[in-house]
Amino acid sequence: MKTERIGLVVWITHLKYIRYLRRYGHVHYISDRMRYVMLYCDAVNEEEIRQELKKAKYVKRIDKSHLQELKTSYEKKKNTGKNSGKESAYLPL
Repeated sequence: MKTERIGLVVWITHLKYIRYLRRYGHVHYISDRMRYVMLYCDAVNEEEIRQELKKAKYVKRIDKSHLQELKTSYEKKKNTGKNSGKESAYLPL
């Protein structure tokens, strides 16, 4: 049975605190330059985890990932015109 996961973007003050974030969920990505961590946790425990992370001194801000809101099913576009492909990209002089 799959549990629903939610992505959290956690902005931190210093990279040495990443090891503390691992106890809250799965650390998927770490940005060294911008100092944020992409953390995945269970959707059921999201509010509890956010409250605990807000209390931590090393957390600046917490944002929710919008990946679940994006459409992820793709369709091929049907060609309906006389010109299709590269020919339609060029304009006549």
